[in-house]
Amino acid sequence: MNVIVHIDETNKWPTVLSNLSHLYEHWQQSHDDGIIELLVNGEAVTQVRQDADINLTDLYRRGIDVAVCNNSLQQRQILPKQVQAESRIVPSGVVELVNKQHQGFAYIKP
Repeated sequence: MNVIVHIDETNKWPTVLSNLSHLYEHWQQSHDDGIIELLVNGEAVTQVRQDADINLTDLYRRGIDVAVCNNSLQQRQILPKQVQAESRIVPSGVVELVNKQHQGFAYIKP
């Protein structure tokens, strides 16, 4: 099963990181496989900067794909080179969500 987790509010980071951790651990224990993607847009993109409080290294190590909305970055004058290195910039977070749902990804938004 493939899952896309969506965050667009800064105050939701602790919940999202906890959800991702629990999901990943469950998949490891049950030997499930699939793709886990975190889509970050809206104000939450401020926390994917290299100098942010949120460190996404554990997500990258676990193979979780972190997609960041370029529209949201531009609205906040954040350059792609300022984003944590393993993140993937997508042109539009909304389009990314639609595409993933069309591909059958389960959608989670805490």
